[in-house]
This record gives sequence, structure tokens and C-alpha cells, in this order.
Amino acid sequence: MCPLGIAVFLCMAWLSYPSNGQLAWTPIYVDGKSQIDLWTKEAKGCPCPWDASNRQCACCVADGGCHCGKDAPNRCTQCGLEQHCNHMCNLTLSAADLQTKSGKHFGQIKSPSLQGPSMCWYTFLPSQNQRVEIQVYRLVNTGKFNGTSCVGGHLQLMSGTEPLYSHHENQLCGTNERYSPPVVFFSDNGVATLLFEITEETSRSQFLAYFSFSDVNATDGVGFQPRGGMPLQNTDCDWLYQDSCEKQGQCVLASPGYPGIYPPNRQCRYHIRTGSSERTHVKITFTSLLLPPERCNTSDYVAIYKAVAIPENLLGTLCGNQRKMFEFAGSNLLIEFRTGTQHPPFEYNGFVATLDFYKKTTTPLPTTLPTVVHRVSTNLITHEVTTAAPNFTGCDILISGNNTRSGQFDTREYDWYPICRITFRGRPSDVVHISFFNLRLRSPSCRTVVEVFDGALEIRKNMLERLCSPQVKQSRDPDDLHSKRLLSSRNEMVIFFQRPNAPLGTNEAEFLAGRYFFHDEQISGTVLPAGMCDVIYKGSTSPSAGMIDNPSTQHLYWNMEGPLLCTQKFVPAANQSITLKVISLEQMVKEPACVTQCGDHGCRCVSSSPISKIDHVLIVNDDTWKVACLCGSYQHEWLPVSVRSWASLTLVYSVAHYTWKKKGFDISASYTFNMDTVCGEQVYTLHTGEIVLNNLTPTENLNHFYEQSCTWTLHSNVERQLELDISSSQNRPCAAWNVSIHEYSASSSYKHLGEVLHTFCSRDAHKVYLLPWKVSTVIVRLRTLSRTLPQFKVKWRSHVVRANTRFGGAPTPAPNADSTSSAGTLAASLIIIMMLLCFR
Repeated sequence: MCPLGIAVFLCMAWLSYPSNGQLAWTPIYVDGKSQIDLWTKEAKGCPCPWDASNRQCACCVADGGCHCGKDAPNRCTQCGLEQHCNHMCNLTLSAADLQTKSGKHFGQIKSPSLQGPSMCWYTFLPSQNQRVEIQVYRLVNTGKFNGTSCVGGHLQLMSGTEPLYSHHENQLCGTNERYSPPVVFFSDNGVATLLFEITEETSRSQFLAYFSFSDVNATDGVGFQPRGGMPLQNTDCDWLYQDSCEKQGQCVLASPGYPGIYPPNRQCRYHIRTGSSERTHVKITFTSLLLPPERCNTSDYVAIYKAVAIPENLLGTLCGNQRKMFEFAGSNLLIEFRTGTQHPPFEYNGFVATLDFYKKTTTPLPTTLPTVVHRVSTNLITHEVTTAAPNFTGCDILISGNNTRSGQFDTREYDWYPICRITFRGRPSDVVHISFFNLRLRSPSCRTVVEVFDGALEIRKNMLERLCSPQVKQSRDPDDLHSKRLLSSRNEMVIFFQRPNAPLGTNEAEFLAGRYFFHDEQISGTVLPAGMCDVIYKGSTSPSAGMIDNPSTQHLYWNMEGPLLCTQKFVPAANQSITLKVISLEQMVKEPACVTQCGDHGCRCVSSSPISKIDHVLIVNDDTWKVACLCGSYQHEWLPVSVRSWASLTLVYSVAHYTWKKKGFDISASYTFNMDTVCGEQVYTLHTGEIVLNNLTPTENLNHFYEQSCTWTLHSNVERQLELDISSSQNRPCAAWNVSIHEYSASSSYKHLGEVLHTFCSRDAHKVYLLPWKVSTVIVRLRTLSRTLPQFKVKWRSHVVRANTRFGGAPTPAPNADSTSSAGTLAASLIIIMMLLCFR
């Protein structure tokens, strides 16, 4: 057990590789023993970098450690991370950058002591042929484990550049956890993010972890990755292995994240193809297997099937810590790895197996193993073939969103039946998209029928579409095929396909083919029915952060040719702002007709042609004001481009001519709903006060823009004369930001903004505005589009007639009023105020 210091966590990862079948992690050495932390040897005793005569500063590890500076004289950190000494939170760790500055491919993360609710993220950028490794040693006041998942807070590693909660990834939580050995995570999908999130009130939440960028080409240990196989796209963890993989060396398959702990709630399938020869044999050797033994017959196991995963094809299962070798004859095998919910202690790391292909003249009997009942898979499309209902005769196919998120369906892949039912059943928060792109319905007089239902087949009123024969459509016909796209309102859609007669031949068979996609509205926004790919995210119900879906990879558009326009709208709640970030753009047509220009007032597309004729990305606000536009020729170093707004923002993805061959361009973008009260619609009823914007943490990227439309309503229930004192130390153009003063208009359709009375620009420096007498309600409005947040102060004071005149003089006379009328007005006002005071 590593000791815990008073102010910081103390620990050294000096452990060597454990034995086969156990968790393995990178042994991290820096210097000798008894250090304060990974980079600090002594808290005092060495010269200060800014004053060599003062030897009361920390002594740093000579190899890779750098002093933190005057703000933390008794601490050192990894060279290249000095700016994060006092607050190691929300930062990007680049393997190449750290290797250059510290000479190390590993480091340490000591999170700040957070008061929940709060959040920190850490993004890891590995170099080519590297995987991300996280070793967690300590966790304090970070949620609780309820038996299946974490509540109140968690530490989670996931793929991508922005934090996004997922129940398919491991979570750590606990009030006071020390892990020895550490809990080890690996990420093999390039960029990864570690999310530390506290969603409940806490006084001190903290964690200690080490990270490492490990070489995937290592032949053993932590650099291990599967070899010889091909990962299948649009699946969580499915692979294809063919007998030709031996040409690349030994064929090896493994559970996700090996040799770290495997993720929960997964169903990984490893398809093994050996050609058509029945003489081909496959030897499968499980060199390591470590699973919870008490879950053998329920959730955590490895199953081996002949061809497809149906119960009668089950050859056997493995669980616990079995390591065996099996030999099977035949052309096709399927290995299925199932995992359930999280299971402490966090030391189960799945399996590793090798494949050997060879031919024999005789076929030995296959190894027999104990069997259990499992779900089913056919071909490379993950789904279930279920037992038909009592009154239903025909093929009954279930495609589950728990197993696959998108793909293709084709009735020609199944045995012929006069009736077929295809059920698409997603997760509870899913809706289902269906696209028909190829069909042949030859029977006359509507004898062949295709009916599509929103939900269960038995509820006829939920029919979405009905197709009658004769109809013939081919893939990529010039006809308007994209009109046959259907969207469910729930997590289930059913296709009922009825044919009258058996086919005379393959060319005469009636069939139906298309694409499907499960859209999780809890994660990817609510689908807008009017558009083909338009969604809306609401800050009150959507995840606080996530990656934005890339339309170019969408299967539903496989048959489309023409313009494609997708919008994703983000609506922050009253106490939120929204940040959109365009991280990268690839394969966008570099048309010289359109040039991207970025300046202090946003990025714009300059084109001689209509922008609709050019591939582009737009970020627009509620007023359809183009805050940022990217098109044609742009400089990659300008990315990322991000916008933060306290009102709604919409990301527009536009492809001028989408084709099935070229598709669209790739976009990587993220969103974050930020919890703050910097800007919004606020009402003040006090007679005096002050408006000042809170400072925000500056962003790291150059092209980050603030888009603000904030309003403050100054309201009074008595007559007054309002004095506004506005000042600013900045000297910016009025187009960058300005403050306007408006009359209140009950009939105005936008925030009750009436006539503009005055406009203040920062170049005015300081102005005092005395508003007309009897104006009891005005609106102060801020408009901003700039890289820099505005700095200003608005003070207001009301001159109100009071019953006791010792508290203030009489207000300024109303315009064009003589002294008599002023005295009369004053007397009347005094009487009214005294009556109001008496009835309070």
C-alpha cells in the first residue's frame, strides 16, 4: 500500500508485469525511492529558479521534472505541464509534445480538490501506433456504486476529444478507494478522454492516476493489440479473421482493452472464415482468460458457435479462469464474448486467444463442451432470429439496437417464406430510421404487400407506409427513392412482407432491401420529423457534453444523390451556455470559389457563387446570424473553431452534391453545455444596482468566439427617473460588442425590446444617461461577437419621489412642464406613495 501524504497523494508505480492472466500495466520509474510524488524529490533544499541564492525551493527529478515556479515553490511537475501545477484540470496531453519537453511517454495526474458538483476532463493525443493507458490508484468522494453502476460521480475513460457519459464504458466511483494493484484502462481508438465528474454536493473530491502512451507494436505486455484481424465498422467490438491472416504472422484475438479491465455491457463477435473447404481445421488456443466465476451461466463468458450463433450451433463456452485449446473442423466459426454490468474488484481483464489454420485428410470429432443458451447472430449483421409467435408462420427476424447501431437488411439473405416479419427494436431511448433502396414486387394487383408499422404489428393504426405490387426499384435509381425513408416515434419498427407464391428462380424472387439506423435521442439529440437529419439538443435533458454525429458516415444516405443539409440545434437552459467546437474537417471539396476568412468577428465564407452550391459548415444563432462559416480553401492551423453562446446555436452541415461514391466530407465536432449565470434574461426590481460580467477561463484555441445576446430588465412599480452610468476600459469597435438601452414593449415579439433609447460602445469609455421621467421599465441589452469577452460596468440609480424628502431631492422636472404643474405632480405623487405605503 502506498502512503498518502497530507496535501497530495504519494505513490510510485514501480511494480513489474504480473503473471499471465492478471492485470498488467506499464512500470513507471523516474528516480529513487521516498519521493514526494512522481516529479518532486524534496519539498525544500534546492535553488529557486528565479533566485539561485534562495535554497528553500523544491528539488525536481532530474529526468523529466520541472519546477512549478513562484506560485508553488515546493512542487515540481512534468516538463511541459508547468502551467497546470496548481489546477491540473481541463487539459490536453499530447504524446509528441510531452516526449519533446520531458523525454517521457508517461506522466501523473493529480486532480484538484473539487467541490461538487463539478467536472474536469483530460484529453490524450497518442502518436501513431500508440494506445492510451490509465492507471488509477486513488479516489476520494466520487459517487457511490449501487451494484450495477455509479451514481453521484464517476471517473471514466472514453474515446474521442470531448467527455461523453456512456454505460458501455467502465466507471470508477467510491468515497475513499485505494487500488493496489491499480485499476487499469486502455483505449485503442486513437484520441481518448478521461472524465472526472461529480454530480452531487461534496467538500473535497479528488483522484490520483498515472498515464502512459504505450507502443501497440510490442509483442507482449501492455502494448498488446489483436493481430491479423479486421475490425468491422459500425460495431462496438466485432472483428473478422480469415485464414489468410497467418501471412501476417500469428493470428491473435482479445477482449477490448486487454490487458486492462474489459468494458461492461458488451457483446463482441469474432467471425472466423476459412473459405469453403470442410477439410480446413481451426485450432483456437486460449492463452489467458480471467472472468468473474460466479457469472459463468449469466453474463460474462466466451461462447463458440458453428457458423452462426443459434442454440443448436453452440459448440461450447468458457468462463472463470479457464485456459484451453480446441480444434474444430469447418469453414466458419463464431466466437462471442459477452459482458454484464461492472463487477468489483476491478481485476478481470477478459481473454487472449490465438488461431491456427491447417488442413487434414480426416476429420476428428469436435471437442464437446458444456452448453448454455444464448442469443443469435447471422452473417455479419448482428441480430436475433426468434421463435415465431403462436399464430405466425414465416420468417421472424429481430434486429436489436443493443447489438448493432446501423447496417443493411435484405430478405434474400434468408430462406424463402410467403410471410416475413422484420422487427427493429432499439434501446429505450432509441428511434428507428428505415430507408428502402432496392425492392422487387412483381405480383399483379397488390398481391404482394409491404407494410411498415410504428411499434407493434398488432396495432394497425400505427401503419407508417404501405407498398403494393407491382413495383421495382433498383439501387441508385434516378427516381425519388429517398422519399421512402421512415422514422419511428418509439424504439420499435416492424416491416411486414407478404408474398403470394414461391419464386421460379433467383431472378424472379420478390424481395425488399434497405438500410436501418438506431438513433439514441438521449445521447444524439431529439430527431425533428420534418427533416431528414435534423436534431435538437436541449440543455435541460441532453448530456452535458458529447461528440456531434458525423452525417457523412450515415448508412441511410447510401442511395442518395443530390444536396444534403443537416442541422443540429443546441438550446441551453436558463442557467447554461452552449459551446460548439469544430475540431477537424476532412475531404471537404477545396473549391477556389470559396475562401474562409477568420477575424475577430468570426469566420466567414467569401464566395462568388451561392453558398448553397459549395460544401460548407455553418454555426448560426437564433437570429440566423452566421457566427462562423467554413468552406473551400481554409488553413488547417485555424482549427479548432469554437463558439460559446448564451442563446441557441445551430450547426449546419451542407454538402452541395452528395453521392454514394464520394459521400460527404468528414467533420469532427463537439458540444458542451456549461453551467453558468454570466448572461441571460434577468429582471431587477431594486432602485439601485450594478451589472458586471464575471470573468471566464480563457480558451486554448485562437479562433474561439463569444456570441452573446444578454438582457437585463430594470423594473419599478413606481414612477421614477432612471440614471444609467456605463463605463469600459476596453477600446473595441461597436461591431465587437455594444450595450443598448431599450424601452420596454409588452407587444414586442423578441424579449420585449422596444425603441432604442441609447447605445454605448467601448470607445465611449464612460457615459451617463438620464432617461425621461416616468419611464419605470427599461431593458439593457448586450450584443457580442468577438474573440474577447466584453469588459464593462453598468450602474443604475432611480430618482424616486419619497414620502420623507430627507432621503433625496425632487426628481428632474418632466420635459416641457412649468413649475406649477411640477408642484402639482409632486403633490399628487406624494399622496399616491403615502397611500401605497399605508396598504403594504
